[in-house]
Amino acid sequence: GGSIPIVSDFNHTLNTPVVLMGFGLPDENLHAPNEHFNLENFDKGILTICSFLELI
Repeated sequence: GGSIPIVSDFNHTLNTPVVLMGFGLPDENLHAPNEHFNLENFDKGILTICSFLELI
């Protein structure tokens, strides 16, 4: 993605690891005219991030 290259700068400037989590599915057509994002994936993504933060 277009924003991914900034991750290296974050890592270097903040001197900390960066974690990327993608929750979209291939059939959601990211950045296409008919893109969509299932709300179930959004909800599960929030729960996943919360679980990750609790673990670290």
